Amino acid sequence: MLHRLFLLLGMWIACAVALATVPERPHFRIVGTTQGLPSTEIFALARDRDGYLWIATADGLARYDGVDMRVWRHDAADPLGLPGNNVQAMMVDADDRVWLAVEGAGISVLDANRRSFTHYRQATHPQMASDDIWAFAKQGRTVWFGTYGGGLHRMRPDGGIVAYRQADDGLPSDVIVALAVDTAGKLWIGTDKGLAHVEDGRIRVMHLPGSDAPPIIYSLTTQPDGLWVGTSAGVWRRDSAGTWSQPSWSVMFARPNAVMHIARDGDGSYWIATQRGLWRQRGDQPPEPLRAGGADIPRTVNTILLQPDGALWAPMTGVGLGYLRSDWRQIAQYSAVGDGLHGAMYRALAPARAGGFWLGGYNGVVERLAADGSVKQLDESIHTRLRDSKTSAITEDQDGRLWLVERGGFVRITVDGAIDEWRADDVQDPTPAANIATLDVASDGTLWLSAPGAGVQQRDVATGKILLDIPAGDAGGLGSADTETLVIAPDGDIWISGSDGVARLDRVHRRFVPVQELGDERVYALAFDGPDVLWLQRLAGLAQYHLRSGRWRLQSLVATREGMPAVGAAGIQVDARHRVWVSTSRGLFRWDPLRRNLRRQPMQDRSSEEYLDRALAMSAQGVLAGGTADGGLVLVDTTLADPPGKSPTLRFDRFSVRRNGQWRDLPLRNMLELRSDDLEFRLRARLIAFDDPARSRYWAKLDGFDRDWVALGAEGERVFTGLAPGTYTLQVRARDAAGNIPRPQSLSFVVPPPWWRTPWAMALFALAGACLLLYATWLYRLRLRRRHAWQLADAKREIAEHASEAKSHFLATLGHEVRTPMTGVLGMSELLLAGDLGPGQRTQVDAIHRAGEHLLRLVNDALDLARIEAGRLELDNADLALRPLLDEVSALMAPLAERGGLQFIDSLDPGAPQAVHGDRMRIEQILLNLLGNAIKFTAT
Repeated sequence: MLHRLFLLLGMWIACAVALATVPERPHFRIVGTTQGLPSTEIFALARDRDGYLWIATADGLARYDGVDMRVWRHDAADPLGLPGNNVQAMMVDADDRVWLAVEGAGISVLDANRRSFTHYRQATHPQMASDDIWAFAKQGRTVWFGTYGGGLHRMRPDGGIVAYRQADDGLPSDVIVALAVDTAGKLWIGTDKGLAHVEDGRIRVMHLPGSDAPPIIYSLTTQPDGLWVGTSAGVWRRDSAGTWSQPSWSVMFARPNAVMHIARDGDGSYWIATQRGLWRQRGDQPPEPLRAGGADIPRTVNTILLQPDGALWAPMTGVGLGYLRSDWRQIAQYSAVGDGLHGAMYRALAPARAGGFWLGGYNGVVERLAADGSVKQLDESIHTRLRDSKTSAITEDQDGRLWLVERGGFVRITVDGAIDEWRADDVQDPTPAANIATLDVASDGTLWLSAPGAGVQQRDVATGKILLDIPAGDAGGLGSADTETLVIAPDGDIWISGSDGVARLDRVHRRFVPVQELGDERVYALAFDGPDVLWLQRLAGLAQYHLRSGRWRLQSLVATREGMPAVGAAGIQVDARHRVWVSTSRGLFRWDPLRRNLRRQPMQDRSSEEYLDRALAMSAQGVLAGGTADGGLVLVDTTLADPPGKSPTLRFDRFSVRRNGQWRDLPLRNMLELRSDDLEFRLRARLIAFDDPARSRYWAKLDGFDRDWVALGAEGERVFTGLAPGTYTLQVRARDAAGNIPRPQSLSFVVPPPWWRTPWAMALFALAGACLLLYATWLYRLRLRRRHAWQLADAKREIAEHASEAKSHFLATLGHEVRTPMTGVLGMSELLLAGDLGPGQRTQVDAIHRAGEHLLRLVNDALDLARIEAGRLELDNADLALRPLLDEVSALMAPLAERGGLQFIDSLDPGAPQAVHGDRMRIEQILLNLLGNAIKFTAT
C-alpha cells in the first residue's frame, strides 16, 4: 500500500512537472551606447577563445566582457591602427586572431595578444582584386574571403593569396555576398547570381531545386541540422546527406524579408534574423516576429549569435545589442503596459483553479492570467463595482467563488457574477476594524483572514458568517496583533507570525499559543514543506526547523554570509523539490537545501526586482508568481531543471600604472616588469559571464603580501601602492551569479627597486662612501694636527709665561741686588767730587758718577720692562730741558765712539725746542737708541 502511495505521488509530481510551463516571453537585456557600444548598427558578432564577444559596427570594433566595452576606432595619427570605422565583416580564426573587413580598406587582422593590426590591401598585396571585402570563412588554417566585384580569394597559412574569378574559375559572379564551411568541411559560396561550392579544388555551381533562376544569396549558415541558405526567393536547407529541402514557411522570407542569419536552438526551434527584424519559429508553427524594442519599424538584423550554452545575442538597430539568457524559458515577465495587463501594483495574487493566477491590481482591476499567457477580465459590471477599490488580497474557494480584500472590508464574487460585501461597520458579522492583510481558504472549506492590529477571523464561505473571532489582546493570545502573515499548515492548523515570533491556534481554548522553541524574534514570513519541516524568515536569515519528538528544532540557518539579505521577506514559497523561494525588496532568492546553494533569480531585462509585500503565490503546477514594485508581474517555472553547470573563463583583463597623474595600460605578459617610478598600479580580472555579470564576485591574494584572500566585490580590480621591490605573484579566483567557479588565474610581476637601490647605484654609493671615509680620515688627521699644534702653542705659551715670570723675577732680584752697590758707588763718587780733586781726577770721577747714574737708570728701565710685561708700568711725565738731557746722553755715548776711533760731536739745531714733555727715562732711552744706531752705522 505504501509503495503504491509513493508511486502515485511520483506520478503526480511527474505530471506537475510536465504541465508546469510559463508562456514563452523572451525579454532581451539591452547593451547600448550607454554601456560603451560604438553603434547600434551591427554587422557581425563573434566569440574568441576566451569567450569575449566581438562586435563589428558601423562606428568601430568593440569587445565586450559583460561589464566593460573596449573599442577600436580609426585614428588618423596611427597608420597601424584600424583603417576605418565601418566594419562590415568579421571572423575569429583558428589562431584566435580577429579578421576585419573595413569598408573599402581591405583586411585588417588583430593579433591574438590584441596589440597590433596586420593589414592586407591591393597596394601591398597585388593578388587581391578588390579592397571591398564582404565575407569571411575559415577552413582549418586557411582563410577564404569574398569581395565586391573582385571574386573569391584564399589566403594560405604562409600569407600567400590565391584569387578566383568568374571568367577564369567558373564563379557565378565576382560579387561574393556570403561564405560558409559546412560540417563536412566543404566551402560554400553565395553570390548575387546564385550558389557555388568548392569540390576537389574546383568551383562548381549549385542550382537550388525549385528555383527558376539563380537567386541572390544573402546568407549561408552552418547549423547542426545542415546548411541553411537565405536567398531572395526564400530559404533552403541542405542536410548532411546532401538532400535539399524548403520549410513550409520559406516563402515568408523572400526579398525584402530575406534571411540574413539563422540559428537552431537546443529544443529544435529557430531564431531567424531577416531584413525585417528578428523571428522565432517553433515546431510546425509559422515563425513569429519578436518585438525588439524601440519603434515598431522593420529593421534589418544582419546577424545573430547563439552561444553553446543556449544564450542568444541579437542586434537591435536603434536600440542596442540584445542578450537573451539561456534559461529564459523558465521565467516570463509582464508589464502593465503592452502585455495585455490592465492592473497597477499587483499586491493580490492567488492560484486560479482553472489554471493560471488571479490578479488584483491596486486600481481595482481584477483579471485572470491563464496558463497560456492570455489575460481574461471579469464582467464589466464587476469592474464598475471594483473601480475605486484597492485590492490587497485575493483567494478562490473550492466552489469557484472569488474573495477580494479592499479597504474597510472584503467582497465575494460568485460564479454567476453576484457580489456580496462585508464591512467593518456592519451590525452583523463585521470585518476587523483594521485593513485585512492575508486571506486564505483552509482544507475544511472555511475562510481565514488576519488584520494587523485587529485580530483573526474564521468565516463560512457559503454564508460569510463569522465562525471564530479572535480579537487583539491577551485573551486571544495576539497581544497587539502586530502580525505579518497567516498560514494554514498541511494538517489544517492555523499559524500566524509577527513581532512576537510564531504562534499556533489552540482550537480548544480558541486562542493563539506561542511556539516557544521557535523564539520570540520577529518573523516576516513562514512556509511549510510538509508537516515536519518549517521555514521562517527573520532579519537574521532564513531558518529551517524540523519537528522531532513533538518539538521544533533548528536544522540550518541561511544568513548574510551565504548571501541572504538582511531584510524582511515580502513572501515565501516552497516548491516540489523542497527549494525555498523568498521575495524581498532586493530581489527573488532561491535556496536549495540539498546543494546548499543560494541563487538570486535574475530578470531577463532591467525590470524592477523589488517585490511587493505578500505578493507571492505558487500554483499547483509549480509556477511561481510575484508582483513587482513597477507594476509588473513575474512568472517562474520552478519545475524546470537549471542549466547545466559551466566553467566560465577567468582572465586578467588590464594592467595599468599611474604615470604623470594618468593611468596607462601596459601589455599583459607572463612576467610584467614595472619602472622604478611606478609607485601605484592596478590589475583587473574579468569573468567572461554574460548572464548576470554585475553579481560576479572576485577574490585576490598577493603571495608574500596577503595572509588570506581579499574580497574584490564585483569589480575584480585591485590597486597596489608602495610595494617593496621584489617579484610578486597575484592569484585571482571568481564565482559567477549561478555559483560556477572557473579555474583560478595567476600573474607574476616585478617591482624594481628605485635607482638608488640598483647594483650600479650601490657600487657608486660604496665608492662615494669610501671617498667620504678617506676625506673624513684626512679631516680627522688634519684636526688632530691642528689640535696638537694648538696644544704645543699652548704649552709654549705657558713656558713663555713662566719664562717671563722668571725673567721678571730675575730682573726684580737683579735690580735689587744692583741698586745696593750702585748706591754705594754713587755715594762715594759724590764724596770724591765734594773733595779736593785735580781737574783730570775730577773729570774721571764725574764720568764715574754719571755712568753710575746711567747704570742705575738702566736698572730702572729693566724694572720698568718687567712692569710692562706685568701690565703695571706707570709713566712719569714731566717738562724736561732738552740740552741738558742731550749732554747726559752724549757723555755716555762719547766713550763708545772714541773706542771705535770716531770723534763724537753733538750739536742742537737752532729750530729744535728747548724743552720736551714726557717720561725722562723713556726719552733718554730713545736718545740712546738713536745715538747707538748712528755710531754703529758710522763705524761700518
